[in-house]
Amino acid sequence: MPRRGHREERRGRHGAGRWRRRAASRSAARARRRSRRRSRRRGDCSPERDSSPEANRSLSPEDSRSPSPVDLNAASLNFHSTEYRKPESTAGAEATESVEPAKPALPDLEISNVALCIEDNSIDHHTDKYEASQDGYIDDITKESTSAKLLLRRGQKFKVKVTVNRPYTDSDHIRAVAKFGRVPLASKGTYNEMITHIPTTNDWKIEVSSSANEVELSITSAANCAIGQWKLQFDTVTKDENGTVTKLMTESLKADCYMLFNCWCTDDPVYLEKEELRQEYVLNDSGKIYTGNSKQIFGKPWNFGQFESCVLEAALYLLNERTFLSVTSRGNPISITRKLSALVNSSDDYGVLTGRWDGNYEDGVSPTMWTGSVAILQKFMETGGKPVEYGQCWVFSGIMTSVCRALGLPTRSVTNFASAHDTDGSLTIDVHWDADDQPMPELDTDSVWNFHVWNECWMSRPDLKKGYGGWQAVDATPQETSDGVYCAGPASLAAIKEGDVGISYDAPFIFAEVNADKVHWIKRKDGSIKRILQRDVIGKNISTKAVGSSQDFSLNAYNPDREDITDMYKYQEGSSCERASVWRAAQMSTKPSVYQDESLSDDVKFVAIDLDNVLAGKDFDVTIEVENTSSDSRTVNLTATLSSVYYTGVTRTKLKQTDFLSVLVPNSKEMFKMNVKYSDYEADMVDHGSALKINYMATVKETKQIFASQDDFRLRTIIPDIKPSKKQVKLEETFKVKVSFTSPISKPLTDCVFSFEAAGNLKPTTMSAGNVKVGGTAEIECDITAKRVGDCVIISSFECKELGDMQSQCSVLVEK
Repeated sequence: MPRRGHREERRGRHGAGRWRRRAASRSAARARRRSRRRSRRRGDCSPERDSSPEANRSLSPEDSRSPSPVDLNAASLNFHSTEYRKPESTAGAEATESVEPAKPALPDLEISNVALCIEDNSIDHHTDKYEASQDGYIDDITKESTSAKLLLRRGQKFKVKVTVNRPYTDSDHIRAVAKFGRVPLASKGTYNEMITHIPTTNDWKIEVSSSANEVELSITSAANCAIGQWKLQFDTVTKDENGTVTKLMTESLKADCYMLFNCWCTDDPVYLEKEELRQEYVLNDSGKIYTGNSKQIFGKPWNFGQFESCVLEAALYLLNERTFLSVTSRGNPISITRKLSALVNSSDDYGVLTGRWDGNYEDGVSPTMWTGSVAILQKFMETGGKPVEYGQCWVFSGIMTSVCRALGLPTRSVTNFASAHDTDGSLTIDVHWDADDQPMPELDTDSVWNFHVWNECWMSRPDLKKGYGGWQAVDATPQETSDGVYCAGPASLAAIKEGDVGISYDAPFIFAEVNADKVHWIKRKDGSIKRILQRDVIGKNISTKAVGSSQDFSLNAYNPDREDITDMYKYQEGSSCERASVWRAAQMSTKPSVYQDESLSDDVKFVAIDLDNVLAGKDFDVTIEVENTSSDSRTVNLTATLSSVYYTGVTRTKLKQTDFLSVLVPNSKEMFKMNVKYSDYEADMVDHGSALKINYMATVKETKQIFASQDDFRLRTIIPDIKPSKKQVKLEETFKVKVSFTSPISKPLTDCVFSFEAAGNLKPTTMSAGNVKVGGTAEIECDITAKRVGDCVIISSFECKELGDMQSQCSVLVEK
């Protein structure tokens, strides 16, 4: 057992050790207090730096970890006194020293709310007409009230207001991130980080201003960024002494925006210089598409409706789910328009609309019944992207205009009359005749359409040589494949005019549509083949709606709202420049030698008399004037054949044929007439108001001269009479529209149907009018509530089993 003295000795040593440790602790405490007093005198209230690995870890793009809560009460402790008392001196004297109060450490900056300023941004970005930008709009597909979306045009500044937990200072940093696609990458331009007070390393820019706890961020997107839905993310960050972002301070707040093309931005490839062009080709949601033939041009009213929610939704759906474009191509108007021209038709990629030209539409909707794009795109989306039945060229063009304008692309519908469809790349339209002077349509793979409608989109073409930007032809009607897909364009109009067809895309096909020559291949009795080259018959009166015009529908030949743009596609017919252009293009065709045509003896002239005012349901005469300009007699054998045709030029039914034989004395004229009764064509009046074609074949016995020609015309129909109850109404006021149609034919009308729509004011509506007796009138009335300020253009169509393709329109001014 240890001795008592030893225990006391050990206790004494241990007690001294404890005393020394306590003394050291008290000394360290005094040192810390002295340090804090010196800090207070300097006014330094910065929090101590957290040196933990978590606090200094690098930020990841998706970091949204919340910080530890800040104890604001603890942070303000011990800063209420204006005096500081020194500890008593060794002599016991008491001294008091007055010091500045220490500034409290600022709490971490936290974001409590992000306001997207949709109303202000929509006005600045010309997107305020979109239904999707209106809070509480009724979605066309879900039929539910929906929150407004932020629709922006790229390359333009937009503002976001951020609410924070304390006043924002110059040492604070808010981070905004814009992401696109499933895997956003900075290398692809789809991940863009912006931090206030720090220069960006990408094409997006950010500016900041603040007032108290509200911070306004001004963000400018890249002028070539991808079109479609972007994800926005907002949070706050800190920096180290080297300016490197080290810590995410608040949980990220996220929002969506939708980027569109911007024709107001000089850096966007679709920039348009003149405001009136932007208003027409991007913001005008109603217009006209021209139909008929080169001698009878009619403006068909069309509701493009690009601001309707279903139209924008369909456009974005096609881009996201059907184009399969790379993210780097999603900002390129060349790639997007080419893909959309394939997706508007359903021929090989399950697109929007199925084409049909045989007149059998019982299992769908007749193409002539559509009055706009909205009903088609709404049905397409409601059925989960199933193709809608049926359409023809003007319907494909109308949808293409709607989808492109919805995305911000300047686009217009364009009609080419006497439009060639060249199937073999020869740049000629081949027509065959047998030895009995009869046409042989079964051998004609080429055709001439009475009219064909395509689109033009405005963009720069950096992939082509200088001067080939501007309007580009794009065709969504499935005619021929391009790169294995039914699409066409974009093809530069400037290049087509010069015959420079060896460029992208599909320039030879579009050149032939407007500038091909027709070649008649005539079989003779002896088995030989006679070739006649017919110029000046293809590409007539190329038409689009004039900028800023607004005229009600009329069947008059004079269309004051029509702009003729033929000279944008080709030089004056027959000029040396035009022939040089044709020759240049022909060198890349499959039959360049066809232009070495034979010399002809043509002292007998043939002139077909135009039929431009024949009313459907009436009898009429087909007349051709024959003149012998020689000093000898000429024996002329002429055959005239009347056929009903589809507007594509394909023969539907042979209706009547008349043969003429006459000897013309020298320097004389004679009129050859074929009388046509209503009974000859009444069964073929439904499709396009009875499009008819006359084939003429004549031979001159003495000179072996051969004349071959084709002439098409359309019977004039009565249009519906449309009358609004008021010409001027107030916003939210309801007014009535009455539409009537009087039968022009001597048989009853069955299954009569009227259709209505008005962009921004009335969704597509169909109303049955039953049957109409001979000479009777069908009449219906519709209520419309004015929902948008400005011109309310109301389009109506009438259809029945006996007649088709009859439309009219009227306008009502809506004021606040």
